Amino acid sequence: MVTSFGWDRNRPTDWGLDELLQVLDRHGVERAYTHSLRAVQYAGPEGNDETLRACAEHGVLAPVAVLDPRRFFDCREEARRRFEQGFRVFRFFPDVQGWSVDALPFRKICETLAELGARVIIPAGPSGQPTRIAELLTDLDLRVLLIGGSYGSLGEILAVLEEFPSVYSDGHMMDSPFAIEAIVQFSGDHRAIFGSDSPMRSFESPLLMAEHAEISDEQRRRYLRDNALAFVGEGA
Repeated sequence: MVTSFGWDRNRPTDWGLDELLQVLDRHGVERAYTHSLRAVQYAGPEGNDETLRACAEHGVLAPVAVLDPRRFFDCREEARRRFEQGFRVFRFFPDVQGWSVDALPFRKICETLAELGARVIIPAGPSGQPTRIAELLTDLDLRVLLIGGSYGSLGEILAVLEEFPSVYSDGHMMDSPFAIEAIVQFSGDHRAIFGSDSPMRSFESPLLMAEHAEISDEQRRRYLRDNALAFVGEGA
């Protein structure tokens, strides 16, 4: 579901906007949520401005705002401003930015996002983190998408999906057999979402996994398209 563009400070690579657009065009993607990597690494508001400009220029793109709880002094104001500008999805990077999901600023920002009616994307992270995220936010009216879960975290993610109906999961890092099938089963069909993290990661690999997963055609359509639209409020 979510993509990105720009310069990655952690890896000396420039994932240009043109490269992202080429990937989307090559695979016939009709809508992709995206954000500037500038917002992740060192300049959140400026990066969100860059995201807004890119999405205004290219109709296939929809904006994702990046929030950094370390900037708690203005983070909630940034969330409200971006929501007024049309952002509906907000992404967090505790792994890259070096903060914990247990930290109070994250909870307080999510309270604001819940009041706005926004959506949250956050890495599944190491063992225990999916559970902590779900328990921390369970009393909020807030849909949360866990992304980047791996073989080692699959069991925990399945348990979280079964227990917490506001939690969704993607499968772009799930390279174990029948991982997509399991996510679809435990999410009740409608909370499993295709993700690629393109162009930083291959678009083709998770797409091939989805195409060959042993699920029904209706479940495949939901996984590849409908569930993401429902997550952001564009579908049923």
